[in-house]
Amino acid sequence: MLLDSGFLSSRFTRGALAGGVVLALAGGYLVSRSDDKVVLREASLQEAARTAPAPTSSVATTPAGSPVAAGMSGNVPGLSDSRPDEPFTPEQAGQSLHALFERIQKQQNVSEEEMEELRERLLTSIESNPQVGKEVEQFYHAMPAELGMERDMLRSMLVYSPAGREIVLQEANAIWEGKSERKFAEMYETYFNLPGQAPAEVIAKALGDLKAGAPADERTAVARLNFIGTLSEPGIPDAANYRSDAIQLLNQQAERQGSELVRALAVQKLYRLNSPGEAANIAVAQLSKGAYADLVRETASSISSGDVELTPTLRTALANAVKRPNASAEEKQQVRTVLGPQT
Repeated sequence: MLLDSGFLSSRFTRGALAGGVVLALAGGYLVSRSDDKVVLREASLQEAARTAPAPTSSVATTPAGSPVAAGMSGNVPGLSDSRPDEPFTPEQAGQSLHALFERIQKQQNVSEEEMEELRERLLTSIESNPQVGKEVEQFYHAMPAELGMERDMLRSMLVYSPAGREIVLQEANAIWEGKSERKFAEMYETYFNLPGQAPAEVIAKALGDLKAGAPADERTAVARLNFIGTLSEPGIPDAANYRSDAIQLLNQQAERQGSELVRALAVQKLYRLNSPGEAANIAVAQLSKGAYADLVRETASSISSGDVELTPTLRTALANAVKRPNASAEEKQQVRTVLGPQT
């Protein structure tokens, strides 16, 4: 199930990006929400390894006329001035985002502390002044698909507050309305983390593309599968009408050639759309067709989460799966955690 109706971050980790940007992409941190509390914690494979890294960008690929290309030079307003607690005006908010992304594209250092300070001031300003929210919404919408990394960075800042999440949702709706297919991965990720908010047409599109085997990059394919998996959540409008189609299509995806990550994720969604007992039977059947690392890890994670019942037959299948010559130490450790130290 979804964790606290949480927000999957845009692949940020506390590492280093080329050029000294401390807040980096391509990791596994989950921004989750319980009531109004937001926490940042390292995510498991099942929670975090669901989206491929966002495309990186550079000054050379920044389209002329984009909000980032029109950015200001120098320090990011709000990070270096003497009034960090004072809310932004709409103009200052836009200038801050311009300057931030320009610094990143020029591979100039932006510390983790600076990012957190900017995020807190930006969100406080959005919550207190609707005009600031409108400015940020327009800035986000104007960023083209080529700036995928920058769009994800802004999205990850915004999801920490209710008003920020509303901006993120509005952008997902705008992506759908504009049929901006290059941004569909981002759209699916947002709807995945906001169950029940997607228009029915988006569900139909996701299932239709899966049935047709429509070509998609790995990030889009993974995001689409995650979104389809929300049909198991309570409160999804007309979920029962889509459930049988989803199960059939996920079975087909699991059998297709191609990315093992995508295939394993399709199996994981099958687990969630079935009872734990039936999911155990599905796991045994899939492992018997040929175990591979992503499938083993997703199965072990699903047992830990309660989506799959650890039956005696599945216990044997998993124990055999990690006897493969190419089974990794990480894979073996994850299965050992589920089955016990004597595995």
